[in-house]
Amino acid sequence: MAATERRANVRVHISKNVQQCNYPRGALIMVAGAGGGYTGPAAIYPDLAQEIIENSNIISVQMDYRFPGDLNPCIEDLIETIDILVSKYQIERVVLVGWSFGGAVVISAGAQHNLVKAIATVASQTAGTSSVNQLAPKGKACLFIHGTGDQCLPPRCSEQLYRLAGEPKELVLYNGDNHGVTNHRYEAKDKIKEFTLKYLCAPTK
Repeated sequence: MAATERRANVRVHISKNVQQCNYPRGALIMVAGAGGGYTGPAAIYPDLAQEIIENSNIISVQMDYRFPGDLNPCIEDLIETIDILVSKYQIERVVLVGWSFGGAVVISAGAQHNLVKAIATVASQTAGTSSVNQLAPKGKACLFIHGTGDQCLPPRCSEQLYRLAGEPKELVLYNGDNHGVTNHRYEAKDKIKEFTLKYLCAPTK
């Protein structure tokens, strides 16, 4: 990325929990759909950002793209954001979460960046996700969430991603729910939180 280009906008939240822990500093980075923004499906990102940092040594980031809907620049935004967090906060592991179009962004960036330990998608598209089968060989876990009543991107998108991904992987389908999983807002938020903490807070071996 050229120095003259503007960077993606980020909202960074840093844990104030000083309790000792046996895992390195990690970050949860959340990205939205093709329209960009900070809030994510059912506006769960602001709450998730605050809940995650109740745990020590964790940073949460809500990232907004420079050019929403343009896949390659959005992937570049995410990779650069990880690198900035490494430089500024010395993070050593990352979990990525993406909604809709953002699913392709986190799958692609997750396959490329070696600090990414896991990715989670909500109502992901399949376009631009060919690298999903590269995650498991690199030791990266996948969580796919989708509402079965999604009228924007059908649940078969996440079902296809699940089939193509290697272990460890998980598919969660919310019966009758929509593209933003608004009817299962709290369940989706808590599931992503549990998944994130599993990989950010794993003890150092």
